[in-house]
Amino acid sequence: MSNVIHIFTGSQVDPEVGVVPRRGECLGCFIHRMVLAGGCSNGLGWAEHYRLVRARRAVTLRRRLTALGARCDCEVIHEIWQPSPVLWTRDPQSGDLAAPSVLPPCEGVRPGSTKPCSWWVSGASLAL
Repeated sequence: MSNVIHIFTGSQVDPEVGVVPRRGECLGCFIHRMVLAGGCSNGLGWAEHYRLVRARRAVTLRRRLTALGARCDCEVIHEIWQPSPVLWTRDPQSGDLAAPSVLPPCEGVRPGSTKPCSWWVSGASLAL
């Protein structure tokens, strides 16, 4: 990890990962990648950064995520959206299902979208 701090999120920046959303990368995959690389920003900093870089017209994004119950970036990917059940694996020992720590490459979204790609489902609709 470097000693560089992202000015907007206050999180450390890993030069290997970078902080720019990849072309076509969805909000869910971007936040997941950033939280894995540098931790939660303890706010919606990565979501807001994504909006400023890829979806400037989505001015109500923060309000929408907050209304759904997210107070920080990690809650977006652990509470509001969760990896699709097709990505989960069953532990051969216990039989428990486990969410993936690493996701396949983002399925992509149209430019300006703040919706997640098909690798993400609503946490409310996921009943395991």
